[in-house]
Amino acid sequence: MWRSIIIYNGERLSVKDNWLIVTYEDGEIKQIPMEDLYCVVIDNRNLTLTVPTITALSEHRVHTIVTDERHLPSAQLYPMNTNYHSYRILKKQLALQGDFRGVVWQRIIQRKILNQAICLENQWAENEVTDKLREFASEVDLHDAGNREGVSAKFYFRNLFGSDFIRFADDNINAMLNYGYAIIRSGVAKSLVAHGFNCVLGIHHISETNDFNLADDFMEPLRTLVDDWVANHDDCYEEGLSKYVKGELVNLYNSSILFDGKEMKVRYAIDSMVRTFVTAVETNNPERVIFPEMIYKHA
Repeated sequence: MWRSIIIYNGERLSVKDNWLIVTYEDGEIKQIPMEDLYCVVIDNRNLTLTVPTITALSEHRVHTIVTDERHLPSAQLYPMNTNYHSYRILKKQLALQGDFRGVVWQRIIQRKILNQAICLENQWAENEVTDKLREFASEVDLHDAGNREGVSAKFYFRNLFGSDFIRFADDNINAMLNYGYAIIRSGVAKSLVAHGFNCVLGIHHISETNDFNLADDFMEPLRTLVDDWVANHDDCYEEGLSKYVKGELVNLYNSSILFDGKEMKVRYAIDSMVRTFVTAVETNNPERVIFPEMIYKHA
């Protein structure tokens, strides 16, 4: 199993002979094989990081994330020139028509809402609640012009975390959600770039100040992975973003999800999803995109 690690208190990060070396203030040294790494989160603003280390991480396609003073993911490093057909993909991405975008976004939101229903089923929600979400999913139209996403979100979160829960409030539940979403978003961005896409060019998200519009589009069905973990760990709500919580949220890449009927690790499902998007773009057929499905845990 590939490893996802968080570096909290190392003094120096370097590389030697394909080993990532973490040196601590007390002289302790830890060594990790580069080929074992999937994701490295640097959660220490005093850490020294050498340029050869950055190059080595990129060459090994390690997903590297840097946090800000609030310990939230704020930047990421991903390798360039990993796709020999980047220019061809970019030209096709620029040429995508409105109907294509509308169908892809419709499918994204349908799967997101269906995953929300499965997440609530895993929390033993009443059938009438999950049936309502599936009804919302069936009502999603082209471009989600009727905003079933917004309607379902309000309904979903209040059934998941209680009627008093307010998304984006300044509390520990939202902090945990935001951290997990940022981790998932960066993994999606890494895969999109590796397959030749420019993340600025979104399907639905089109902000001129957002460099990751396309990643924000494709992470939507995966948000429920974070929701499900947070809902299952109410014993962590008082403490909030502890080292344990952050480590577990980063490790969601190693959790399981369904993709095209097969159970696989999330990191592989992300790459598989993006590959289907490549096929959809190259064939101009939005129906070719496949999105990961939450696993029902009470079967």
